[in-house]
Amino acid sequence: MELKEIKCESCGHVNPPGTQLCQSCGKMINSDYDKKKIKDVMRYDGSAIRSKTRSKSIFDKIWIFFTSIKVGVTIILLIAIAAAVGTIFPQEYFIPIGVNPADYYDENYGTLGRLYYELGFHNLYSSWWFILMNGMLALSIIAASIDRGIPLYKSLKNQRVKKHPSYFKRQRVTFEDTDRSNVDAVLQSLKNKRYKIRSDGNHHLLEKGRLSRWGPYINHTGLIILLIGSMLRFFPDMYIDEIIYIQEGETAQVPETDGQYYVENNGFTLDTYDEDSGTVFDETLQQSNEMIISNFQTDITFYENQNNDVVGASPDLVEIAEDSIRVNHPFRFENFELYQSSYDDSQMKSMTFRLEDSEGNDVGEQFTVDLDNTEDSYDVGDGFEIKMRAFAPDFLEIGENGTLISETPVARNPAFVFEVTDGEQSELSLLQIMNSNEITEGNEYSIRFVEAENHMASVLTLKKDVTIPIIATGFIIFLIGLFIGSYVNHRRIWINAEDGFILSAHTNKNYFGLKKDLNTALTENNYNEVHDKVEEEENNKEGKE
Repeated sequence: MELKEIKCESCGHVNPPGTQLCQSCGKMINSDYDKKKIKDVMRYDGSAIRSKTRSKSIFDKIWIFFTSIKVGVTIILLIAIAAAVGTIFPQEYFIPIGVNPADYYDENYGTLGRLYYELGFHNLYSSWWFILMNGMLALSIIAASIDRGIPLYKSLKNQRVKKHPSYFKRQRVTFEDTDRSNVDAVLQSLKNKRYKIRSDGNHHLLEKGRLSRWGPYINHTGLIILLIGSMLRFFPDMYIDEIIYIQEGETAQVPETDGQYYVENNGFTLDTYDEDSGTVFDETLQQSNEMIISNFQTDITFYENQNNDVVGASPDLVEIAEDSIRVNHPFRFENFELYQSSYDDSQMKSMTFRLEDSEGNDVGEQFTVDLDNTEDSYDVGDGFEIKMRAFAPDFLEIGENGTLISETPVARNPAFVFEVTDGEQSELSLLQIMNSNEITEGNEYSIRFVEAENHMASVLTLKKDVTIPIIATGFIIFLIGLFIGSYVNHRRIWINAEDGFILSAHTNKNYFGLKKDLNTALTENNYNEVHDKVEEEENNKEGKE
């Protein structure tokens, strides 16, 4: 049933449907209206709230759903629980580069890890359902703010000075005296305490700290801006977080720049602490058996591609800058930043071997295999030649047809089949790291590992985040609203000096401070202190006990 407008029997003012207190005189005009939903009618000065007065259309039901405090709190709890679960195992961003996420979570964390991956918790913060929950929270905050903010704004803007006698009696803090001779002095005393005064004949309204009522809404505005900034991170070009893996001497295209920029790794530097450096850390370093890194950096040359707009053209790179990227000291260009993330020395660059006879004597010279560009044969001198018959950069197993199977193309666990020949006879050997097996029987010669050199690759992180100013603005606004709502008090005092001196007062918090203002003003002008209903009830309870 559609609610009707309510006419005040006392002053004749016509109030909107659902109003509890007459907007003109303050008299209770709807005493039966849903007291369970609004216990303090002064919260919105008795104004009607849409979510509590209408529930007819589908829009009304949707509106009621999103304006519900219970729904908002439930969404916050769900987001908090999801975020907590997302920290149980590492997010996909933090797992080793090049590893299959499904295999990684299954192998390292078992059934729970596999379930964690399948439910999408490995990429929690970019998952559609997590973004949806954040969007629903933003809608809930916006709807609740509109639903309660508009009635509050109207009630405070249009509040009348004159109030019905019942309005005075309903307030927690009251005062009454037959002598009204010092009312003006009381008003002046309160004015000195920065109360703004409005008068209508012998009726007066004193108010200060109205901004306090807007603290929660300023708070909500900050949260909404913060949520919008967070969700904008999932839109293209708003937030970029990419890895650039680049070996020494290589030049790589900078991702997300459409081939406009390139970066060259001129050299990677890894510094460690010296245990004899004469610093306060010497003793700790001597006790530690591990290498402790003090700094690692990449010396780069940054290029711009002049043929970027020419389809199919080879890059024409022009040097823009040279710089050294260290941890927390990125290289910046446009809206991007290149950070030193980590390094990788697990990929082997070359291996050096020697040939020895059955008595352990070296034969010929040592030879080096460039693992990035292997050769078919190596001449070691003394009439001996080493031929490479098979090579697996990351040896996994020997296939059914005798071939070497490599798990990856990266040289982390190389294996070789070498043929040693002196021009008359030949021998075959399978050589792995820390292991050597004869393929032909009764080999006279053996190939021994001498040393290895590893590639030093730099892992850079390309970052772009244009949402930071939005998120920072939202956070600052949130803190401002939190401060206003916590430490500013909205205090109102109504005075009727027509037939004596009647006073009532209300505040949204800190009645102690309000009573202190009033009692000071009253006692200075030879009046008694105010009456506090709550304090009286508490005293009565203590007296009975």
